[in-house]
Amino acid sequence: MDLIIIASIGIQLTAAVLALFLIPETGRRMSWILIAAGLIGMVHRRMHTLYMYWQGKAVLDPAFEFIGLLVSIIILLGVLQIRPIFRQLKAANEKLARNEERFRTVADFTYDWEYWRGPEGNFLYMSPSCERITGYPRSAFMKDPNLMVRIVHPEDRPMVKAHLFREHKAVETDTMDFRILRPDGTQHWLSHRCVPVTNEEGTFLGARASNRIIDQRVEAEQRLRESRRLYRDLVEQSPFIVLEADTRGKVFFINRYGLNFYGLSEGELIGRDAIGTLLPETDEQGQDLRAHFQELLDRKSGHTFTEAEVLRRKDTRATLSLGTSVIVDDMGQATGILCIGLDITARKAAEKLKEDVERIVRHDLKSPLMGIIGLPRLMQADENITDRQREMLQVVEEAGMQMMDLINQSLTLYKLESGTYRHEPQPVDWLGIIMRAVRDTTLHREADCRVEASLDGQPVRDDMRLDIEGDGTLLYGMTANLLKNAVEASGGQPVRVDVASGDPCVLEIHNSLPVPGEVRRTFFDKYSTHGKHNGTGLGTYSAKLAAEAHGGTISMDTSDRTGTVVRVSLPKGNPKS
Repeated sequence: MDLIIIASIGIQLTAAVLALFLIPETGRRMSWILIAAGLIGMVHRRMHTLYMYWQGKAVLDPAFEFIGLLVSIIILLGVLQIRPIFRQLKAANEKLARNEERFRTVADFTYDWEYWRGPEGNFLYMSPSCERITGYPRSAFMKDPNLMVRIVHPEDRPMVKAHLFREHKAVETDTMDFRILRPDGTQHWLSHRCVPVTNEEGTFLGARASNRIIDQRVEAEQRLRESRRLYRDLVEQSPFIVLEADTRGKVFFINRYGLNFYGLSEGELIGRDAIGTLLPETDEQGQDLRAHFQELLDRKSGHTFTEAEVLRRKDTRATLSLGTSVIVDDMGQATGILCIGLDITARKAAEKLKEDVERIVRHDLKSPLMGIIGLPRLMQADENITDRQREMLQVVEEAGMQMMDLINQSLTLYKLESGTYRHEPQPVDWLGIIMRAVRDTTLHREADCRVEASLDGQPVRDDMRLDIEGDGTLLYGMTANLLKNAVEASGGQPVRVDVASGDPCVLEIHNSLPVPGEVRRTFFDKYSTHGKHNGTGLGTYSAKLAAEAHGGTISMDTSDRTGTVVRVSLPKGNPKS
């Protein structure tokens, strides 16, 4: 019997010690001290009972003592079983604390203004970033939920109120943009996005919202709208046809001017082939526009200019000056073709009228000029005129012939410029043409303004010739213009004309003064002149056209030390005898 009591004492004592060990694990100091104290009291009672039993002063009931032993065992087992439970609870609490810390870190340190608004309209959570955005601490919103509405710009407030009302009952995501006013008076644009919050049973728990400052985006959108407005005004009010086609050549935009020009509606054009509907298959040079557009798309860059005749409504025709380029996206990929068309029908008609008038004027000038040339020739045959009178009549006849050549030359130069000149060379004496130009250039000038001419290093004699194939009128005009420039720039010094009879044959005209620096690089350009009172800048330009028409070249060398040399090189050809 005493063994049962001793076992009970040991079990109860062990349970008391284990209860004390649970204090640091559970954090419940007083609870476990009281349990341990109760167990120690039971140990003390059992020890007293055992002492009285050993003194023979107490009679023990075996059944009662056995039941006490079972109770002690049950208490010990209970303490042992509750220890893992408290360990799990402690681990779960620590995990919950860590999760809550992570949630707070994510929520409280978010850059955007985040909040959770309950079903009743009160804020259940507000991120500290609200102060950075609104200028108000989160405590102000937690105490006064209506502050959310009061900080909204007055013009946007009705929209925000309506949204917040829907937010309490929302079942899907909603967005809006609005303005707020900070306490310092500054304004911000916010982008608001909210989603409903529900538990696992689907019960509505409020709305979770995020607010982000979008001042830069709003400013960019405003600039974009302004750019689009400016683009629309420029395109729609432009007196040019603006046509855009996709990579398949289908029309997807044409401005108002273009619609009026063609006399068609937008519905009649969008989606149709640009070529064949608005533009011809070929331009005025015969270039295939479809192939040309595809080449531009393949290159993904480039600009071209051409002219094309187009057909308008009611079968009227017009001529367009057409500028074409490729439209590319941000990735550099070709997305279409842009065509800018200018109606030049009136200009073309004016140019043709001008050509016709000039042609008529040239023709009409020739008739009276033939009389001016023929009359001195007849008068020279009269025997009763003096040698001086005969010389003067010869000068008049030669001046008339020169004027006739100039009229013919002006027509030829026009043809050269317009690309309609047809070169039909004939055997001519170029040396004779050069000497005639020398005589005509110096005829009315002072004696000291002389021209010295040589052929292959020998002074030119009357019996010398240099036969080439060419257009005598063009060659005379070219040589006369170059000689005139050289004599005017001689500074009173002799002008030297050197001719080499090789193949090609070369004409060099030397004068002592250099070409002014302002026109050296543009010496042969049209209208390039400097320092001449009546200069037109057409002499060297026409000389260049004439040399190129003969398949030759023309160049100029100048320096302050050696003066100026103009060099013309022409193929000799096969002159006929």
